[in-house]
Amino acid sequence: VFGMPQVHWLQSHVNLVEIRVPLSMDCWCQYFEVLGLVGQSWKEIIEFPILKLNGRTMEIESTFHMYVQPVVHPQLTPFCTELTGIIQAMVDGQPSLQQVLERVDEWMAKEGLLDPNVKSIFVTCGDWDLKVMLPGQCQYLGLPVADYFKQWINLKKAYSFAMGCWPKNGLLDMNKGLSLQHIGRPHSGIDDCKNIANIMKTLAYQGFIFKQTSKPF
Repeated sequence: VFGMPQVHWLQSHVNLVEIRVPLSMDCWCQYFEVLGLVGQSWKEIIEFPILKLNGRTMEIESTFHMYVQPVVHPQLTPFCTELTGIIQAMVDGQPSLQQVLERVDEWMAKEGLLDPNVKSIFVTCGDWDLKVMLPGQCQYLGLPVADYFKQWINLKKAYSFAMGCWPKNGLLDMNKGLSLQHIGRPHSGIDDCKNIANIMKTLAYQGFIFKQTSKPF
């Protein structure tokens, strides 16, 4: 997903969902944070959702979901709207990326995810979002990247370790391989988060142990 296609055509999806692994499972991490970013270009995030799942019940405890006002390309392309379902009115007048990142930090603190005694890591569907998209836009805008965005688990790699095959078509292939119904609309950030959470829950209850896949910055 997520070579470098034309700037106006790349749609990036980061899917970060907070998942706490059941205590019966041998896991080094208390929480997984699965993020669901959607971008209309390679450096312009327009949707920023995060889900927090309770690892004992695997139910959603809290949702962070905001749309982001694009500044480099203020007008959404017809292709972007057709692919993501996001229309111009949904981003006009919304907070800037800087403001959204500040609110993410506030939400993380409120949920106890910044507590130094709490071990957590983000989960993404691919490496693009946290390796290229978010740091690239932050660099362009002169914004710092929080340390918690600098390590993650690539769900595609985790799935391939667990199932022995690479999910070429991302979430669609993972849902099919696990006999799961796809939730919502493809390329919707918040729906992608729900699908990632469901896939992780299924793998976790099959006994799979998630480990960090990104290399240290």
